[in-house]
Amino acid sequence: MKKTMQLWGAFLMAGMLVFTSCSKDDEVVPVKSLYDRLGGNAAISAVIDQFITNVAGDARINAFFADAAGDPARLTRLRNNLINQVGMATGGMEKYSGLDMKTAHKGMGIEESHFNALVEDLSLSLDKFKVPATEKTELLTALATMKGDIVEGPTSVYVRLGGNPAITAVIDDFIGKVAADTRINAFFAAAAADPARLNRLKLNLVNQVGQASGGPEKYSGLDMKTAHKGMNITDAHFNALVEDLNASLIKFKVESRTKIQLLTVLASLKGDIVGQ
Repeated sequence: MKKTMQLWGAFLMAGMLVFTSCSKDDEVVPVKSLYDRLGGNAAISAVIDQFITNVAGDARINAFFADAAGDPARLTRLRNNLINQVGMATGGMEKYSGLDMKTAHKGMGIEESHFNALVEDLSLSLDKFKVPATEKTELLTALATMKGDIVEGPTSVYVRLGGNPAITAVIDDFIGKVAADTRINAFFAAAAADPARLNRLKLNLVNQVGQASGGPEKYSGLDMKTAHKGMNITDAHFNALVEDLNASLIKFKVESRTKIQLLTVLASLKGDIVGQ
């Protein structure tokens, strides 16, 4: 955060030290800060509100913000942090008290294309409010200085999940939830009554998730169609299973983008599981 704010500060200080004069004897008039030229807090708040709307509708990056979007208090906190960050960085009285950019985005697997999409969404918001080209360029240039602390490069779902230990913890919790779920626990009663079989099921699930998410694990169990043949699993049963897994992912605070990607993989297996 300190390094980032130093960069912001240097950028703003350079702008505020520029003066214009008409002649040698005229009074020197300082150039207005970027904050004032943007229109102050009210204008910045309007731009941020539109920016958040743009991001929410942007399929390229909205999964990164799904957790905040689903929690009004968290969304308000994000909004206020963005307003304060832009206000402080452009010379206003606001004070940003959130995490530094590197810490805030650690482990998210943000790639350059994601960052560019974010810049596009902010640019569109600035255009909507007819922010002049000079001020728009200054603000986007300041955002660009943060790129190195935000972009990490491609990371696999496996890495973002936390690898084998984290996947194992999720699967343990998931098995516990399924065992208590009267909608589907009858399907697992035989395994639950046999410790060796239950342990084999657990290892198969860990290996299956590990392999599917880009890890080194190797799933050696039956294919899904064969494994579920004759079980008469319905859509309702499958949906209950997905709900239990989703609850486990939420418990371990798996961020939305990773959670969505993992559940999408599970959804792709539905045709081999339901109706067998």
